[in-house]
Amino acid sequence: MKLLILLLAVSGLFGQSVAGTYLGQLDAGFAGKLRLGLELRQSSEGKLSGEIVSIDQGYANIPAASVQVEGKLLKISLPVIGASYEGSFSEDGKTITGTFTQGAALELVLKRVAELPRPARPQEPKPPFVYEVEEVSFTGGAPDVTLAATLTKPKGAGRFAAVVLVSGSGPQNRDEELAGHKPFWIWADALTRAGFTVLRYDDRGTAKSTGKFKGSTSNDFALDAAGAVTYLRTRKDIDATKIVVMGHSEGGLIAPIVAAADPKLAGIVLLAGTGVTGEKVLRRQLPDLARAAGLNEEMAQENAKKTLEKMQANLSSDLWLKHFWAYDPAPTLQKVKCPVLALNGSLDKQVNADENLTAIGAALREGGNKNVTIETLPKLNHLFQTAQTGSGQEYGKIEETLSPVAIETVQTWLKKTLSTK
Repeated sequence: MKLLILLLAVSGLFGQSVAGTYLGQLDAGFAGKLRLGLELRQSSEGKLSGEIVSIDQGYANIPAASVQVEGKLLKISLPVIGASYEGSFSEDGKTITGTFTQGAALELVLKRVAELPRPARPQEPKPPFVYEVEEVSFTGGAPDVTLAATLTKPKGAGRFAAVVLVSGSGPQNRDEELAGHKPFWIWADALTRAGFTVLRYDDRGTAKSTGKFKGSTSNDFALDAAGAVTYLRTRKDIDATKIVVMGHSEGGLIAPIVAAADPKLAGIVLLAGTGVTGEKVLRRQLPDLARAAGLNEEMAQENAKKTLEKMQANLSSDLWLKHFWAYDPAPTLQKVKCPVLALNGSLDKQVNADENLTAIGAALREGGNKNVTIETLPKLNHLFQTAQTGSGQEYGKIEETLSPVAIETVQTWLKKTLSTK
C-alpha cells in the first residue's frame, strides 16, 4: 500500500505530473553561464527517469541513474559525471529551486518550458535535394561489424568519383554529430553538389552499425574505413580509380593508415589530422583548451597535469587511449604515395596547426611524396568553424557548422586531383 500511495503522490503533485521539460542557467565560474535542461519522464507504472541536457556544451545528454520525488523534494543522481541535483518544487509545480553539485555546489533554478531551445543551424541541408540519397550498409573490419551508412550521389548516369568520410574520436554517428552540429552532413551535401559521391557511416557499435566500439583502436577503425572503400569499388556507378578518404581529427590519423595499405587510393584529405604522437597532442591540447576557456596559466597547467596523470593511470585498461598515446603517425605518412591535402584551423586548440601540419609535411616529404598541399586556414577552429578563441565552449554557440572557405578549399583540391569539372 505504501508504494501505491507514493506513486499516486508523484503523479498527482500539484494537480499535474512532474514529467516534463525544465530549463535553467548555471553560473559555472570560468566556464561561464551554462544553460541546463532537465527532461523528466514517467512510465505507466509511475517510475521516473530523466536526463540533464547541457545546451551550451553541444547539447550533451547526461542520463540520470536515479530520479526520486518525495513530496516536493526532487533528487537526481548523475554518476556518469560525478554530479547530483537536489531541489524543491514550487506550489504550482512549475519551478524547481535547488543545488547542482559537481565538486562545488551551485544554485540552479529550473522552470518548466514547452521545449528546450534549439540552436540555429542555417547550413543544415533541407529537402528536396538535388542529388540522390541512398541508405546502404557494408562489411567493416571484423566479421561482426556491419556499418550502416548514407550514400549521396549526383543525379544522372555515369561513374562518379567518390569520397569516404571518416569521423574523429569517440563513438560518432554518420553525421559526426556534436555540439548541435552535423558537420559530415554538411560536407556530404557540399561535396555531392560539387559532383562527388559521398559515403558516410555510423562508427562500429554506434547508432545503426553493429560491432563493439569500446576496446577498438585507430587500427580497427582504419579497417572499417578500408571496408567503405572496398564497398564503393563494387558499385557500377563509382569510378574505382577515383576514391578519396577524408578524415577529421582522429579520422585524419586513420586516412593515412588506409592509404599506406592501399596504393590504388586516389588521395586523402586530412582535416585537423595529427602528425605527432597522441601523448604530444594531449600535452599541448589540454592547457591550450584550458587557456581558451579562461583559466590563467597556473590553473591551465595544473588542470592539464592532473588530467594527464589520470590518463596515464588508465593506459593499461583503455586500449584506445593506450594506442593513441603511443602511436606516431610519421612512419605511416612516409609510406603514403597518393596526393594529400592537409588542412587545419589557426585557432584549433585540440590539434595545434603549426605542430601537426609541420610534422605531417616533414613525414610526407621524407617518404618522397611530392603531391602534397598543406594549408592553415585563418580564424577557424577544430571543427572548421569561423571562431573567436577556438575554445570548445564556442562550438555549440556558433551558428556556422563549416566555414565556406574550408568547403571551397576541399572542393577545389578534389576537382583538381580527380580531374573533374
